[in-house]
Amino acid sequence: MITQTCQIDSQGRITLPKYAFDLMGLLPNMNVTLELRKTSIVIKQKLNLPPITAEIAQMELPVADWEQMAQEVEEGRIK
Repeated sequence: MITQTCQIDSQGRITLPKYAFDLMGLLPNMNVTLELRKTSIVIKQKLNLPPITAEIAQMELPVADWEQMAQEVEEGRIK
C-alpha cells in the first residue's frame, strides 16, 4: 500500500499524483466510481457495462438482488 498526502484546494478539489493514475490505469476524462466509507473514499475504474447487463437492468428484480449483481459486476466476478 502506498500512502500519499494531498492537499484540498480552495474549490474543494484534490489533485492525485500522476503515479496514482498510472498505477490504476486511469486516463484523462475517464469516468471513475467513488465508494464512500465512514472514514475513507475508494476510487475505482468505472467499468463499461456489457449489453447483457443493460438487459438484466430492465428486469424487475428485487432491489437486494440487483444490488448484489451490480456489486459482483463491479468486482469483476460477472462479465
